[in-house]
Amino acid sequence: MTLRVPYTLTADAADNYKVSIRLWSDGLSFSGFIPKNKDSFFIDTVLFDGNLPLSESLKNVFFENEFLSFFYKSIHVVCVSNKFTLVPDVVFSEKHKETLFDICQKPDKALSIIPHYIKRLNSMLLFGFDRATCEFLTRSLVSPIFVHSLSQLLNLWQQESLMSHLKHVHVVLGNMTTFEIVCFEMGELLFINSFDYETSNDVLYFIMYVCKQTGFNQINDCLYLYGDKAKCRSMMPLLNEYIEQVEYLKPTSTMYNIPANRDIYPETVALTECEL
Repeated sequence: MTLRVPYTLTADAADNYKVSIRLWSDGLSFSGFIPKNKDSFFIDTVLFDGNLPLSESLKNVFFENEFLSFFYKSIHVVCVSNKFTLVPDVVFSEKHKETLFDICQKPDKALSIIPHYIKRLNSMLLFGFDRATCEFLTRSLVSPIFVHSLSQLLNLWQQESLMSHLKHVHVVLGNMTTFEIVCFEMGELLFINSFDYETSNDVLYFIMYVCKQTGFNQINDCLYLYGDKAKCRSMMPLLNEYIEQVEYLKPTSTMYNIPANRDIYPETVALTECEL
């Protein structure tokens, strides 16, 4: 499980790079860039052995890729998790974060509850991630910043929504059996949740349910798909039977050149362009 990185990424030069580790149940991607150097962006991905616990798979990757533990300018750990909830900052308390999380999610002792402040929403995003994995990363990385895969996207989507009078529904279809739906209108968050699914019809059902609940106009308002390209493309004909404005948004960067032969995630791009 060897990751490919630029030859310029050495222990001595690592503090020039901002990097991120995107972690989900089946794999890991490692990306980074040198600020203001448009040709410095890199990314690579490895998939895990499904027979091993996540923390054990991660240890194997670190053993084979010593550069993961270098001292970087900054390092974000992007956790893909369907266990999350938003709490207004006026209500949030570090002391009671587990209690606040358990109100909306099933209590699970195997999870670490991690808070991350969403500046544009004046809210704390609480999310649960495998405890053993979080403890290993805290020991193995230099000052890691843990964020949820939606954290930077929420800031970006809220900003974009302020410049439009339409409702925007964002659907993130990843490589797991869950997906997220987020709806904004003129900067206001109307809906956010994660859903389990097995078929495309399940995805269609939940999207249409949320559209009904939020008063989405099926002719004028906009629905955006992100994530797994094949899944998004397969959903578009189904959605177009009910919604006029459906678009798959391929992650692109205005600040850095992204290798054409690399899969990249919208939150990875947002990390390079949004201040969290």
